[in-house]
Amino acid sequence: MPKTEVIINFQNKILIFFKKKLKTFIFLISIIFIILFGFLFSKNLQEKNNIKISEKYTQATILLNQKKIDKSRSLLESIINEKHKFYSPLALYLLIDQSLIKDSVKIIALFDKILKIKNIEKEDLNLIKIKKAIYLFNTDNEELIIKSLNTVINSDSIWRNMSIKLISEYFLSKNQKIKADEYIKLLSEKKNK
Repeated sequence: MPKTEVIINFQNKILIFFKKKLKTFIFLISIIFIILFGFLFSKNLQEKNNIKISEKYTQATILLNQKKIDKSRSLLESIINEKHKFYSPLALYLLIDQSLIKDSVKIIALFDKILKIKNIEKEDLNLIKIKKAIYLFNTDNEELIIKSLNTVINSDSIWRNMSIKLISEYFLSKNQKIKADEYIKLLSEKKNK
């Protein structure tokens, strides 16, 4: 068989293969295109949402500087309700730092709302738990302090030692040396392992 016939025969086989599989090929290309389009659309939507929330946060800080406390507080609370992994905790910290909400029950509820945000990384969540416990020191709610810090203490978190030190210092400040010593013992046990 001459070389040109082999090439033509091969080309014909390829054409027959593609004609038979054309619908499958078009279907696969369509699926890939739809997935790619969906991914890009989702990414674009997420980026627009990030910009919108960052603008809200900036507006809240401007309003705060202009002494428009109620409007700023309202914006910051709406940012927390957006459940954004970066701006929601930041909004809560600003509310606390500027004493925009005096009701400790409401602040604790806002902390809990932030701790339920799914896309916050584990160590960031642990840090938020520590900040919640520090806030709770002022309310003197021992049960909530222990609950908040024990989840970090009973983990392999990078914040574990800090949590132990905080809770032991809390108990020392309350003249509860036995409880403080129990936690300090946890700290020394971990070092010996």
